[in-house]
Amino acid sequence: MGDEKNVKGAQTVFRAVGLLKQIAEHHPSGVLLNALAQTAGLDRTTAYRLACSLAESGLVERDSNKVYRLGLEAMQLGLAAMKGAPILDRCRPFMQRLARRTEDTAFLVVRNGDYGHCLLSEEGSFPVKALVLQVGGMRVLGIGSAGMTLLSLFSDDEIEKLYERHRDEFRPKGPTLAQLRRLVAQTRKLGYASTDNLVTEGVSGVGMNFQITPGSHAAVSIAAINSRMQGDRKLRIAELIAEELRAEGFEPRFSPGP
Repeated sequence: MGDEKNVKGAQTVFRAVGLLKQIAEHHPSGVLLNALAQTAGLDRTTAYRLACSLAESGLVERDSNKVYRLGLEAMQLGLAAMKGAPILDRCRPFMQRLARRTEDTAFLVVRNGDYGHCLLSEEGSFPVKALVLQVGGMRVLGIGSAGMTLLSLFSDDEIEKLYERHRDEFRPKGPTLAQLRRLVAQTRKLGYASTDNLVTEGVSGVGMNFQITPGSHAAVSIAAINSRMQGDRKLRIAELIAEELRAEGFEPRFSPGP
C-alpha cells in the first residue's frame, strides 16, 4: 500500500511539473485550461486540480479571463537561479574585455518574460559612467538598447501585445508604439540596437542579442554619454561586441558591412 501511494504521489508531482512547463512555454501571453489539458494529455478535471494547486503555491496565476501564466513565486525561483547561472562564468571575461576596449559600461541582460533582467555589468575606464541599469534590475523589453535588441526577436503582433500589457511603463519616458516599431525595424535592419536618450537623457547605447540555448536569448549592450557615441563609433562598438561573442562561441545576428 505504501509503495502504491508513493507511485501515485510521484505521478502527481510529474504531472504538476509538466503542467508548469506548459504554462511557462506560453508565458507571458497565457494559456487556457482546455489547451493545457490537451497538450499534457490529462482530463480537464485533473488539469484543473493540478493548476489550482500550482496557483495556491504562487507558482501560477489565473486572471479574470481564466488564462494561466507563471506566478510570482516562479519568477522568484528563476531570479534566484540566475545568481549562479553558468552564463555568468562564460560571459564575464569577454564582458570585461568589452569594457576595457570601449572604456565604457557593458551590460549583460537576459530575457525574463516581458522584461530584461541585468545579470552583469562591467565599468570601463572613462571617468563619466553611464550606469543606466543595476545588476538584478529589470526593465520592460524595448526600453534600453539591450531590451530593444531582445524585443526585435518578437513578431510585430507580439510587440503590440507587449506594449498594451505595459502601456503604463512605456508612457513616462516613451517610446510610443509607433516609435517602438520604427526602432525595432531599425534594429532588425542593422543587426544591433542603436538608441539615444531612450532611458536617460544624454545617454546612448548599442545592444546586440545572441542565443544562449535554443529559444533562449541574452543581450550585450554598451552605454555611454551621447558625445562618445557620435559618427561611426556605434558601428565600431557593434563590431567589437560581435567579435567578442563569436570568440566565445556565440553567433550574433549581425554581419558587418564592407
